Amino acid sequence: MDRKQREERRRQEDIALQRGLLWVAGAIVLEALLMAVNRYYINYYLTDWEIGLAGMINGLLNFLRFAAPVAAGAALGCTLWRLKSGKRFGLALVVSLAMGAVSVCVHVIVKFQGPGLSMLFWLVVAWAVLALVYYIYQREFFVAAAACGMSVLALWFVRYDRNGLVEAVLVLAAIAVVTAAVVWMKKSKGTLPGKLAIRFLPEDTNYAVALATCAASLAAPIAALLLEGTTAYYLIFVMVAWLFALFVYYTVKLM
Repeated sequence: MDRKQREERRRQEDIALQRGLLWVAGAIVLEALLMAVNRYYINYYLTDWEIGLAGMINGLLNFLRFAAPVAAGAALGCTLWRLKSGKRFGLALVVSLAMGAVSVCVHVIVKFQGPGLSMLFWLVVAWAVLALVYYIYQREFFVAAAACGMSVLALWFVRYDRNGLVEAVLVLAAIAVVTAAVVWMKKSKGTLPGKLAIRFLPEDTNYAVALATCAASLAAPIAALLLEGTTAYYLIFVMVAWLFALFVYYTVKLM
């Protein structure tokens, strides 16, 4: 590798790191907003101005509960259209992801209140870590970690006194989409569908680990739904252990 190639590679790595840090900064802002919601909506004091503020926050959350998914869907549709048309789609994708995150947070807060907000503090951290993995680590690990993380989220919904069944099914559908994408990329040697033929995974990717993780990520919530009881609680630890094993595997693979 000559000097010019090294400089270009260093420049691309710097850009990737900057983008990853932008997502981390966004996660920090979201964490701060969640802390404010926790203080002034979940645990507000019985004073006139805090009761009024809690009512305002409740109205805003209920508005965003419907507006944010619509915005996320529109942005996602725009992303897919631009992808198939061979046009740049980065901004539309970022908007769809951001609105999707807002949709999840608002819905969980409104429906699950305190327990849901406590879970979101960890979920936002997980999103930030996934963003860093996407930009500065192996894409194979990103795909597997995304499926595994969604499985943990689905298990949390199943565990929550059976009131999160709809949410668990939706997360299962998202895992199925990731699984279908992995199968597609295995056939297309790592490229995404569309005129741009964007390469998401390297040609020499070993898809066995990713597919096994996707299968386990689907199986765990389904088993929790069928077996009920405390199954979901223990399966959360199983999937977290699986995620840690993935981290070790892909780290060793880099050496």
